[in-house]
Amino acid sequence: MTAPRHAEPRGLLALLVTMCAALALVIGAASSLSLALPDIAEATGATQTELTWVVNIYALVFAALLLPVGIAADRWGRRQFLVAGLAVFAAASVASGLVDQPELIIALRGLAGVGAAAVMPATLSVLVDAFPDDRRPQAVAIWAAVSGAGAMVGILTSGLLVENFWWGSVQVVYGAAAAVVALVCLVNVPTSRNPELRMDPAGSVLSFAGLSALVYGLIEGPERGWTDLVTLIALAAGSALLVGFVVHELRTRNPMLEVRLFRSAGLSTGSAMVFLQFFAAFGFFFLAPQWLQYVHRLEPLETALWLTSLTAGIGPAARFGPQLVARFGSAPVGAWGMAQMAVAFVMFALQKDGDISLWMFALALVVLGFGFGLAINPGTTLIIDGLPEDRRTLAAAVNDVTREVGGALGSAVAASVLLAVYGDQVLSGVSGIPEPAVQASEEGVAQAVEAAGQLEQAQSAPLIRSAVEAFANGYAAAMWVGAATLLVGAVVVVLAGRRRTSPVNADVHSRAEDSGELTAAR
Repeated sequence: MTAPRHAEPRGLLALLVTMCAALALVIGAASSLSLALPDIAEATGATQTELTWVVNIYALVFAALLLPVGIAADRWGRRQFLVAGLAVFAAASVASGLVDQPELIIALRGLAGVGAAAVMPATLSVLVDAFPDDRRPQAVAIWAAVSGAGAMVGILTSGLLVENFWWGSVQVVYGAAAAVVALVCLVNVPTSRNPELRMDPAGSVLSFAGLSALVYGLIEGPERGWTDLVTLIALAAGSALLVGFVVHELRTRNPMLEVRLFRSAGLSTGSAMVFLQFFAAFGFFFLAPQWLQYVHRLEPLETALWLTSLTAGIGPAARFGPQLVARFGSAPVGAWGMAQMAVAFVMFALQKDGDISLWMFALALVVLGFGFGLAINPGTTLIIDGLPEDRRTLAAAVNDVTREVGGALGSAVAASVLLAVYGDQVLSGVSGIPEPAVQASEEGVAQAVEAAGQLEQAQSAPLIRSAVEAFANGYAAAMWVGAATLLVGAVVVVLAGRRRTSPVNADVHSRAEDSGELTAAR
């Protein structure tokens, strides 16, 4: 492994700012288009399913490639992969903001996810490699804070840009900023690598293909039908490929992820907590901006500002959470936080109609923020403490992958529930609508509103009302699913927390060493 090159304090500060800027861009991009979805639908004619892919394809590719690309960066050069990833992200982002075909937007967003997968692990690896031992914890803490705040920054940026320009300006600005950061990286990021790491091509292909097929089935199921042959094949193939991935990782001498380490109760419990938290949170943040704009008729910037109410709950939780963990333990506090998140989801479901005050919605966001703030740190702590000290880099990688995979599947499931309810109810109580308007309305709310504009008042008003109500009911159903998932998860965490959560035993650790376990080394 190349020796760490510790820069002077001023150089370290510049390096920290650069890495945090790169991280903020790729994290913010995941949520940046959530507020722009109604505008995208209006400008491009994208269906609700296509809008789901616009958001999900980035998270899916990002999550599936995070480990293998991170390992490749550590082996062949972190700066090279960081700059290349930023360049790909920049080009794909700018291009996606300048096209008007949904299929092209989806493809370019997927390409941006490839770049993001090269950027995120490299940012932390560079910091860990460059900072001396006494300053490294502070640098990592700042990196983690930026990682957590990136999504909210993305929402605010999106709201401001879409309000004043056009939906594509979000992508153009992100791409331009990434290009600037890439140039800075060429100047102030040192070269470092670990050529001893070994790749796991088969594991990479199995995990990517399995996740892709599973998410495809979840998203396309409501439109094609759950008994449709393509849907069934996608779901079955995705499940089989992921099982194959686990079997392969158990047998290969060079696993991408040593799954035996999940025998640690701490690692498995913490991973479940992080997965479920982001599963629910990503589903909410995919649907809530659309709900605010379709049901409450808010502008993008107004939507973003209301969503920032979440931070009023996260702040106090960050302040008092560590004290609660010290007194009661990580698992109980994490379960408490997840249960409180579930309460917030119930509040969201009960507030689905447009005549409910948005201040009640803001209150529910504060409850959600406090629960999320309580739960996220115990989950990460359990993951890190669930492995021996010399496996802390693997723990960081597991935390990142668990979060991104949970988010990708969460938004897919939320969209699937929404689409199923919407498709079933959009024309409920509406009659005498021409067939072209019927077909358009079934594709999404934006299409229903556009089709209604071609009808007489006696037909257009009921159609718009029915479409908006169907969307609100689908949103509420997704919130109920999120609440149930979090409550079940909280119970499981409490039960699992009663098990011994010490690091994995020496035998498992030794087998992981012998197998040459691969991680995105930080």
